[in-house]
Amino acid sequence: MTPVFMGHSPSRENPNWQTLKAHVIGVTLRLEHHVRYVDVPKLLPHARLTGYLHDLGKYRERFQKHRLRWNPRTGQPEAFVEEPVPHSDAGAKVIEHLLTMDREDRSELPFVIANHHGRLKDVDALNKRLSDAEVEEVLGLLDLAVAEMPELGDLLNSELPDLPLEGTGRAFLIRLLLGALVDADRLDTEEHGSPSKAKLRDLHAAEQGEMELLLGRLQDEQDRKATQDTRDPQPINALRREMYSAALSNAELPPGFFRLTMPTGGGKTLTSLAFALRHAHLSRLRRVVYAVPFTTIIDQTARVFRDVLEREGEFKVLEHHSNLEVTERPEGQENQTSAPELATENWDAPVIVTTTVRLFQETLFGTRTAQLRRLHNLSGSVIVLDEAQSLPAHLLSPTLDALSFLVKYARCSVVLCTATQPALDERLGFPDLKDIRDLVPDTAHYFDALRRVEYEFRLTEPTAWPALAAELLTHGQVLCIVNTRQHAHDLFELLGNDEGHFHLSTNMCPVHRKRELATIRERLDAGLPCRVVSTQLIEAGIDVDFPRVYRAMGPLEAVVQAAGRCNREGKLDTGHVVVFRPEDHRMPQGDYQVRESLAGIALGRNANLHDPNVFAPYFRQVYANVSTAPQVRVGMGEMPFQKAHAELYFEQVAAAFQMIEGEMVPVVIRSYDPARVDALLATIRDARSKSESRDAWRALQGYTINLYAHQAKALAHLLTPVPELEERARRLGVDPPELRQWPLTARYDDKLGIVAAFNDDPYTSF
Repeated sequence: MTPVFMGHSPSRENPNWQTLKAHVIGVTLRLEHHVRYVDVPKLLPHARLTGYLHDLGKYRERFQKHRLRWNPRTGQPEAFVEEPVPHSDAGAKVIEHLLTMDREDRSELPFVIANHHGRLKDVDALNKRLSDAEVEEVLGLLDLAVAEMPELGDLLNSELPDLPLEGTGRAFLIRLLLGALVDADRLDTEEHGSPSKAKLRDLHAAEQGEMELLLGRLQDEQDRKATQDTRDPQPINALRREMYSAALSNAELPPGFFRLTMPTGGGKTLTSLAFALRHAHLSRLRRVVYAVPFTTIIDQTARVFRDVLEREGEFKVLEHHSNLEVTERPEGQENQTSAPELATENWDAPVIVTTTVRLFQETLFGTRTAQLRRLHNLSGSVIVLDEAQSLPAHLLSPTLDALSFLVKYARCSVVLCTATQPALDERLGFPDLKDIRDLVPDTAHYFDALRRVEYEFRLTEPTAWPALAAELLTHGQVLCIVNTRQHAHDLFELLGNDEGHFHLSTNMCPVHRKRELATIRERLDAGLPCRVVSTQLIEAGIDVDFPRVYRAMGPLEAVVQAAGRCNREGKLDTGHVVVFRPEDHRMPQGDYQVRESLAGIALGRNANLHDPNVFAPYFRQVYANVSTAPQVRVGMGEMPFQKAHAELYFEQVAAAFQMIEGEMVPVVIRSYDPARVDALLATIRDARSKSESRDAWRALQGYTINLYAHQAKALAHLLTPVPELEERARRLGVDPPELRQWPLTARYDDKLGIVAAFNDDPYTSF
């Protein structure tokens, strides 16, 4: 009897077995589809070979018997003892043995196949793993596969050309192919084992002409606003329409790098979205990825997009970030999966709103397959980087390297979008930005026309906190932004606890901050007293409008962002922004300190912050004084970042690409909404599958803050393990996650959040 090999066993939804041949062919077809936007010559046969060989190890009789409990010789299920049997090494070993390529290193495909069920390991780990595999054994498995799929034999007998990419381009291609394989594998497995999920994905699949459809809806909204403006004309609205039209007129340009510089309040968010949708439609691209640096504004941005682009019952905008609070489902629907939840797995949605951390640190430089699974869906996209000046300077070279790969080989366009455009061009050593194109011409004219504030600089003499607090109390509605959490705490304490006084910092969990911001907006709209002390989390994109803003001396772009919270809607003739030097003026080391120092030099020369051209020399100095790529630890030594990436040290590169400088420790706040937190932790503790606990984990992030490792160490007497997570770890026989709790016995203030002394931490926005 001819052996019958299986790929997957029956599931709760599907009582049938899936043959290995059906699975392999299904994955191969999906993989070919996934790379259709990738412009790398001769890539298709490589993708096809990857699909055919990715599960070659499942032809092992031991795998069939002890993993699937299937007897291939009898063609029947049998009660074999379950035991681990590797299978992702076999196809990688076959390629290593059969393909002779003119390279110093291995071909791309062994990395892809060997790592598709774990995480992307470095070249040394791959060498060791494949050296343990027996050539004779895997060639025997290959014979079994070719007997079932003769087309695989034809592919192996044809000449497989070398892929042309070298250096970091080759490294990114490996990442992309691995992510595409993982997604193809999991989608095919899902179609067999969870057909209800597969149907839900199909139900919300992209429509024909999706970008044109969404552009039409956005344009209808803009036309409605224009009609309203004819009844109540405002000069600011005419200027917004001019910039909007200018950006849209450039959507016909071919894909590449673009720059959108618009003053705060100029309608940057919807203008950039409109350009992205029209450019995607005209260039036959398939989605828009909108990345922001601050989790504090992402839900606001996503809400604006959904209001414009979605109709009732539709799913067009995916909001994917760590602080997303998952709402509880009605009774009886707790275990149902939604289309957005499925789309978070692979970013298969028309419009993605996410963070720069999730885009770069996880998707482009991560190593976990769950992260890389999203990467192939970046191909064929318009990527908008909001607040591009916030890209960490210490990672700028690898960040632009990743974007250049996407533009060159993944048919992407990139829009660098900001009100204080950084001087990113070829003169700073970024040759791929040589032909970057501006979407709005004559930006200085619009900055001058939309001038809504005047600046007062108090930089000669330091300002004491008590004097500042007394001055803030003389104003009914006022915002003061400082550089550290400790400064925010100290100033608020001096201001005094009052129903009209508010504190915002990352010492408060995200759900707490969100609720406080809602109250702040209500009081501002009602004309009630509202005095706010905040770290810079409120600066970029938070839609609040104060008549008067104070800003502690900091980076030049931070000062301008703070001004964007003053007279935002132009209700006053002129708002007032005071820039002061605190008496306790200590800057964190590194990038932030360099920026603040250079800002002081610029302001000392009477720089005009209403002129966008003032920022070019400032940012050039920033990038000249900060190393734009970290060293990578390899073995006992260090290696330049780009060299380590080019030599395929994936794990070490991922460890070095940290957008938040300094190791962070997540801390669950038990004392803010204790009943909710207890319920979430109980769900995680008692869950029997990943799907059961996924929503609870996501919701729990809304009640979690991050401390620097040295701060957590100083608070070790307060921070304790999470009992529910320890209990779950004991039950599963694994280590508990690196998570601590701020217990009920420790103070969590309803205004300040956790109360602890941190004298040296910058606010970090990621």
